[in-house]
Amino acid sequence: MEDFSKELSEMTIEEVLKRKAELEIEIRSAENTENLEDMDKKIELIEARISELKEIEERAKAKEELENGAKGKIKEKREEEHTMTIAELRDSVEYRKAFAKAILGNDDTELRALLTDNVEGTVPVPTFLDTEIKNAWENHALMSLVKTTNYKGNIKVGFEYSSTGASIHVEGTDALEGTTVDMLDYIYKELAQKIAEKAEEVLIDKIVASPAASTTTACGVPVLAENPAVDTVVKAVAMLSAQARNLNIAMNRQTYPMFVSLALKAGYAIDVFDGLKDKIVFTDKLKAFSSASATDTYMIIGDFGYGAQKNLPNGNDLTIKIDDKSLAEKDLVKIVGREYVGIGVVAPNSFVKVNKVNEG
Repeated sequence: MEDFSKELSEMTIEEVLKRKAELEIEIRSAENTENLEDMDKKIELIEARISELKEIEERAKAKEELENGAKGKIKEKREEEHTMTIAELRDSVEYRKAFAKAILGNDDTELRALLTDNVEGTVPVPTFLDTEIKNAWENHALMSLVKTTNYKGNIKVGFEYSSTGASIHVEGTDALEGTTVDMLDYIYKELAQKIAEKAEEVLIDKIVASPAASTTTACGVPVLAENPAVDTVVKAVAMLSAQARNLNIAMNRQTYPMFVSLALKAGYAIDVFDGLKDKIVFTDKLKAFSSASATDTYMIIGDFGYGAQKNLPNGNDLTIKIDDKSLAEKDLVKIVGREYVGIGVVAPNSFVKVNKVNEG
C-alpha cells in the first residue's frame, strides 16, 4: 500500500477521482475475491486523499480571498466537520460495511447512526448495488424488452395485475464469507436475477392464460393451433394488430431445431422465421414442442415492448431478510429478496399463442 499511497500523493483531485472510478469498475467486474480486500483498502486511501485535497483547495481559496482584500473582518473559525451528502455517504466504504453488518446481523444500529442527518425512513442500498439490480432487468433476454413504469399506490395500468411477491435463493453459509463488496455484490446479483426470472415466468403465464378475444377485464391474445410448419410464423404474425411492430419470437431452445429442419427440407426457399431469426428469445418457461401436450403453448410471437408492462412502484428497491434458523440443521442460510413488481398484458392482439395440436 506504500507505493499506492505515494502514487496518490502525486495526483491532482481530478486524477484521484478518475482512479477511484477505475477501481470501482475493477471491484464490480472481479471474478475472484483474492484482491478485493486490498481494493477496499485502496478505496479508503483514495477517500482520505480526496478529503485532504479538498481541504488544501479550500485553504488556498481562503488565502487568495485574503490577499485580494476580501471584505469583512477576519475572524478565527473552527473547522467544521464535513457533512456528506446522501450520495457521498452511500458511496463510502464505511457505509458499505455498516450495510453488510445490518444484513448479516439483523442489527442496523450502526447503519442508522450514519444516516441520522442524511435520510429518514427506508435505508437506501450502497450506490454500487443499484447498478446490479438495474442490470438484472436490463440484461434479462425477455424482461428487458418489456416497458417499465414506476407508478406508486394501489393502481392498475391497463389490464395489469400484481405478480408474486418474492423470490427465494438458498445458499451455503460460505457464500456469506468474504469482503464487504464481494458479499453484497453476490447476494444482490443473485436475488435480482432470480426475481427477473420469476417475472418472466409470471408474464408468460399471463400471456398463455389470456383469452383469445378481449373482454372488459383482459386483453385478447389470439391462438394459432398449428404444429411447426414453414409458414407457421408467417400465419401468427398476420394475426397481430397493426400496432405490434417490434416483434420477437419466444420459444424453448429445443423447439428451434424443428424450424431449422423445415427450412433445410424446403431448400431455404422460404424464411420460416419471417425475418425474425435474430429476434428469437429462448426461454425455459415455455415447453419444448416435443414435450408439450395438445393445446399447450410452445411459442409466443408479439411485441413485448408494446403489449406488456412491468410496474416497479419502488423503483429498483430490493429488501433482504436473512434466515439462519429454518435450514440450520442442513448448515444452510436462507436469503429472501423482495421487490414489488406489477406485470400484465396491456394491449389487445399484441401477442399470438402458437399451440400444439394432435397429430393424425
